[in-house]
Amino acid sequence: MLYRKMISVFLLISILTLTLAGCKGSNKPSNADKTIVYGLTDEPKTLDPQIASDSSSIIAVEALFEGLVRLDADGEAIPGTAEQWHANADSTEFTFSLRSGAKWKNKEPVTANDFVYAFRRAVSPQTNSAVCSQMFCLKNASQIHEGKAPTEQLGVSAVDSHTLKVELEYSYPDFPKLTANTVFMPCNQKFFESTSGRYGLDSSFVLGNGPFRIDGTYGWAHDQYLNLKRSSTYSGSQSPLPSNLKFCVNGEGTDLNDPVAALESETVDVISVSAAQAKKAKENGCTIASFQNSTWGLCFNTSSDLMKNVNIRKAFVQALNRKKLLSHLPQDTSAADTLLLPNTTFLGENYRKLTGISPFLLTQDTNASKTLSTGLAELGLSEMKSISVLCPNDENVKRMLNEMIISWNAQFHQYFNMEAMDESTLLSKIGSGNYEAALFPISPDSDGPSQVLSLFRSKAKGNFTGYSNSAYDSLLEKAENGKGTGAAADYAAAEEYLNRQAVFYPLYYGKQYYAVAKGVSGIVFHPYQGGIDFISAGKE
Repeated sequence: MLYRKMISVFLLISILTLTLAGCKGSNKPSNADKTIVYGLTDEPKTLDPQIASDSSSIIAVEALFEGLVRLDADGEAIPGTAEQWHANADSTEFTFSLRSGAKWKNKEPVTANDFVYAFRRAVSPQTNSAVCSQMFCLKNASQIHEGKAPTEQLGVSAVDSHTLKVELEYSYPDFPKLTANTVFMPCNQKFFESTSGRYGLDSSFVLGNGPFRIDGTYGWAHDQYLNLKRSSTYSGSQSPLPSNLKFCVNGEGTDLNDPVAALESETVDVISVSAAQAKKAKENGCTIASFQNSTWGLCFNTSSDLMKNVNIRKAFVQALNRKKLLSHLPQDTSAADTLLLPNTTFLGENYRKLTGISPFLLTQDTNASKTLSTGLAELGLSEMKSISVLCPNDENVKRMLNEMIISWNAQFHQYFNMEAMDESTLLSKIGSGNYEAALFPISPDSDGPSQVLSLFRSKAKGNFTGYSNSAYDSLLEKAENGKGTGAAADYAAAEEYLNRQAVFYPLYYGKQYYAVAKGVSGIVFHPYQGGIDFISAGKE
């Protein structure tokens, strides 16, 4: 009798277990466990978080790795590898507590030392990272990058295996959000050293801790695709919804030259599109995600023999009829009254609302030619040479620049040239300092006024204008060391000074567009750095 009762209890438990399992399975949303296909315009150059700088690499790295925090749909920091964090009284020191179950793909635990190693490696001059300037808010980071201090002096330390302490150069209340960027993601030192310089260059040389992993030895076929699958070792508070991600690369195997056609043929589920393509995709039933991500303006190479003079730069700006210029705005853009994007935040609020400051732009001046003469005399020149102004090969932008050239030719009695080119060539020329003046975009890597304004700090990495001014540096330093709304006002003062110096004359805000196929949802697009989070992506 006892035996039969035990059998009955066992059967009952088995039935309940199966029933509960069935209920659990039935509660899983119908759009779960699908393959989400994203179209990459180019092959990822590397899957090394500390040096990834192109959008294709950053998108892939965000899926394969996880930083201290993630960003939600509103751009706010939520737990990532760190389950909680707190700051000291003046937000110059942050302590992050890592979740105990965080693991690498090889099942080894992710520790605070993995972040210490990653941060030090990123700012080391030997790494030559193009994105490490995002870390210059860390104590001693810029000095280390310049080779003036050892990496051991970086303001990051492991209190224990699950506690990371970060010391900053200045108060930065929003610092946790910055750590969602790929350059802040961890690196397993033992694995990195085992790759002998090939880290991130092929599937066997990638060790991630994120929600997805490369799908097998042949998951990465260069210039064709990068296939990922849900990671069995990921233990975040949110389980990845899709079972697989496929990043297909535009090329012989996959034609993505017409993104709308690629969506219609179900070649991709989501893809970056232009303003005109976004309109067509929306008409076809796609969802469009868009946000302002860049400020285009007229910039000067202040390290050049001519544009190093502030009066010459001012003359070029004050000779312009802004109303005529803005009549040639590119499609679906808006006039930029300020250097910083309108959605820039500080202390959790809109930066522009906090400052309450009107635009600081230099206005048109009928005496611009006299200002030019003053600048030339200061340089010991009797006349000015003709220069070429670089710009992207966009018809509206070229018309805008043509209006500038007409004004300059008429008022300065000198002929100026336009040199239009594709954006990659434009970025390369300006990055190397091979220009006098250009129409160029500022695309922030992260939110907040400091990230943009620090680009113009003397000798700053990424200072494409070559601007060097101790007075501006002092204003910026005061803002960085300030507190509350007072710090916001100090940033505005630095921004005003920069505008008065005619280093970068804002013209319009550019937009980024993504088209998402019908039935696909849950994808989070980050305005800064071009990242995309697929962890909640579903497909009906």
